[in-house]
Amino acid sequence: MLSRRSLCTLAFTAIAFVLPARFAAAQDTPRIATVNPAKVFNEMQETKDLKQKMENDRQQIQAEAKKRADELEEAKKARALFNEGSDEFNKKNQDMIRKAVELQTWQELIKADLARQQKSQMKNLFEKIEEATKEVAQTKKLDLVIVEQKIDLPSDPNTLDQINVDQLRNLINQRTVMFNNGKFDITNDVLAIVDAKYKAKK
Repeated sequence: MLSRRSLCTLAFTAIAFVLPARFAAAQDTPRIATVNPAKVFNEMQETKDLKQKMENDRQQIQAEAKKRADELEEAKKARALFNEGSDEFNKKNQDMIRKAVELQTWQELIKADLARQQKSQMKNLFEKIEEATKEVAQTKKLDLVIVEQKIDLPSDPNTLDQINVDQLRNLINQRTVMFNNGKFDITNDVLAIVDAKYKAKK
């Protein structure tokens, strides 16, 4: 029969074997958080400033487009003052064609340049969000950060009637997180970092 001392020794030995396993299990439990990059993208100050710049550029482009269109219209009116086939008519006709080609070429160049700028800016902003997410994760010692997309499903029956089954399925498939109590959401932390870095560079 075991003595009380032997029982205590046996109990401590058992605990010694159990505790490391439990601690190891606790350490192996991944620390997971969520981030909503779309929210960060829309609310970060750099995005707001870029939207304002784009609006200013759009107004300037519209003014330039109107100026070129007006010049083309004036060229058409000038051509109409002469008889078709005359030397003056041919000169005005060439001038009108040149202005029309220049307007079309300018429009295509502007369209291509705006698309290039938009893609470059979007990529640049996403990389900043990605880097900020990494910094928050490292600071909080997170193992995994999941992208959360909060796509609202139609709640109004009339709105639901206006979309087909495939469109509804696409909305559902865009949901990346089924439930989030917000306790492990780092969206605001990421937003704070990207804004702080942007402010520091201004």
